[in-house]
Amino acid sequence: MSRWQRTMALIIVMSILGMLLVACGGNQRTTQDGAASPAASPAAEASPAATTGAASATLPECPDSARDQQITMWSPLTGPDGDEMTALANRFSQENPYGIKVQHLPQPDYIQKLNTAAAGGSLPDMTVIRAGDIAEAAARNVLKPMSEAALAAAGGAGLEDEFPDQVWRVGEYKGQRYAIPLDVHPLVLYYNKEMFQKAGLPEPGAEPMSREQFEQAAETLNKDGVMGIAIGTAFQAATLFQTLIRQAGGQIVSDDGTQATYNSEQGVQALQYLRDLKQKYSPQISGAGDPEVTAFQQGRAAMVIHGPWHISNLQRLPFTGFAPVPQMLGDKYAVWGGSHQLALTTDDPARQAAAGCWIGWLSANSVEWAKAGQLPIRESARAGDRLQQVAPPVAAFAAESDYVIMLPPVPGLEPALWGEGFGRAVDAVLLGQQSDIKQALDAAAQKSNQLIQQNLQRYGGQ
Repeated sequence: MSRWQRTMALIIVMSILGMLLVACGGNQRTTQDGAASPAASPAAEASPAATTGAASATLPECPDSARDQQITMWSPLTGPDGDEMTALANRFSQENPYGIKVQHLPQPDYIQKLNTAAAGGSLPDMTVIRAGDIAEAAARNVLKPMSEAALAAAGGAGLEDEFPDQVWRVGEYKGQRYAIPLDVHPLVLYYNKEMFQKAGLPEPGAEPMSREQFEQAAETLNKDGVMGIAIGTAFQAATLFQTLIRQAGGQIVSDDGTQATYNSEQGVQALQYLRDLKQKYSPQISGAGDPEVTAFQQGRAAMVIHGPWHISNLQRLPFTGFAPVPQMLGDKYAVWGGSHQLALTTDDPARQAAAGCWIGWLSANSVEWAKAGQLPIRESARAGDRLQQVAPPVAAFAAESDYVIMLPPVPGLEPALWGEGFGRAVDAVLLGQQSDIKQALDAAAQKSNQLIQQNLQRYGGQ
């Protein structure tokens, strides 16, 4: 049995167990209509168990010091996802029996604002932080290590077993825990169901399409002015390159984050395949602003691979289907993805404890966060069929969670690799500005390694 098949089997087992638990009553309560609502009634009982609508879960035991604390949380969630987070913060504030209040404040350019606030001594109590920013924020003392009380309130011993190792480890820096994972947001295959049906092609399912299936679909649907698949540049191309190199068995960087490795044989193979796809199906698409997604929306492309933040718009189109990214190279499944994590920016013991209680509640109920197009990463939160009920498009690619590529927690690593490194090389090759792929990747890796060494001298290692 393949790893993918084992993962799918585990999801099925968890679903059955979840349904049995609900049938038996368990420790959960639901509203009369089974729907979760931001306007849920406050908890009337003086017990640590706070209800949360349809997806109610036990609130971790909160210490007395957490009572009546006011928590301010910043985040980079400035779109509809910010509205979902605000609604969840409001629900927790209403329902928890400890009198803890959480105020969510989305912040454009949130890293810059956190650094400025740190310099001015005006940091909030906590933040939602992107995984790639954790190590540098910890090294700059913007993030504070989580106390034992905060960790206990967030879930306590065994919490790490709820998360894939690659997602959990990015929240640790120099032996201390700085963040708890909330979600992953991997690439998604969006496909035109009507085009697949008209062509007599089987629609992609819960298991990734093989290379042969993917290429057959792209070739068959590439006609009548429609692109079989839309391949652009910028963000999409860079994330596809990272996906392909890992599928081919290579790495983007060494395990300890000290050496760029994307100029390997597998890196050349990945970029060659990406260039071939683009030249064959969508040579005219390029630039920022996701024009490849626009082509799909307009019915000019049968497939596109992009982030889940497009779900809210694309699910409004009746022809949109959702599926895991295909296995396009090699036999090692992998997919690029990011992760939002929950971190503390205060070292006040009482506020840390209160923030830990909020983190524990949000993590246990994170299936509700799927409404924002994010994939909840805590295993028990996704048990049963609740994810399918709350966000069917997200459930369609949920098994990608075990295969998301995460970089080692090294300060400044992502911009050193991506922004100044392979990102520019990938675009140059795809746009025909550089014909020698190996040469382009070698030059980019040299630049990446210079920046990595500068960061290591400035911040130290993991």
